[in-house]
Amino acid sequence: MASVKQALGDLNKERFVSLLRKLIGESKHVQNNPPELIPEEDKIVKPVLDSLLPYSTASGGGPLVINHVAYKSNRGNLIVEYPGTQPGKILSFVGMHMDVVTANP
Repeated sequence: MASVKQALGDLNKERFVSLLRKLIGESKHVQNNPPELIPEEDKIVKPVLDSLLPYSTASGGGPLVINHVAYKSNRGNLIVEYPGTQPGKILSFVGMHMDVVTANP
């Protein structure tokens, strides 16, 4: 199996900055301060998913297995897997919040 860099290639700075711009533009929709502000994480999921799809097994272009999961409407998350070469060996990284807490509610 190819290394991550071989599979995904070099970082395209223009696309990366474009994605960051989209995420920042959606920040007002992902503020978390109930009951008034209920985040809509799907507004963040969509641009991230769109940027990863060319590298997914679903599109046939790459090794990533991507699943969009939602337990409540508009409150989705992404699970992205990069399958390894040894069965039973799993490396996990969990640590992204798609919502934000207002600084001065």
